[in-house]
Formats: sequence, structure tokens, C-alpha cells
Amino acid sequence: MGGKDLKRIEKLLRFPPDFSFKDLEKILEFFGFRKKEGTRGSHNIFILVKPRKDVHYETDQITVPTIKGRKVKKEYLKMIAKYLHLEEWYERNKK
Repeated sequence: MGGKDLKRIEKLLRFPPDFSFKDLEKILEFFGFRKKEGTRGSHNIFILVKPRKDVHYETDQITVPTIKGRKVKKEYLKMIAKYLHLEEWYERNKK
């Protein structure tokens, strides 16, 4: 994982009131999720297709509602951080 990816995770863990959907999509892809084909509307479904060995997953599917297709509310960031145990992962992997 590059420094830019680690910075994205660090920013997510600050739980801003609105977070870029594109950045969240890149984070979820890093952790082995892919956006379900044919997803339309404001709810995006991500399916776990390639689990990482260093991550304990709480779920294999994550639904992410967006604001105008571009932003994600902090409540969903907290949910994703919990599902992926991101705080623990970040502490183990930061430099």
C-alpha cells in the first residue's frame, strides 16, 4: 500500500462529515471489494471478491449510500471502519 492509500485511510478514520466516494471506493478495492455491476441510484453495493489475509472481515457485502453520488456521510464511514477493523489495521501498518 502506498503512502497515498494510507493517507486516505487516515482521513477516513477522522470521520469527516462528508468523504469522497471515489476515495472510499479505492479503499474498499484495496481491501478486496468490488462494486457490484449494474448498481444504480444512490446506493452502491460492494462485494468481497478477494479477501486479504491481514484483515478480519465482519461482512462480505457493504452498501454505501452517497450524497449526490459524490460524498459519503460519516455514519457510513464509521460502519465501514468497524466492519473492516480499520483502526486496528491502520495501527499495525502505519510507518
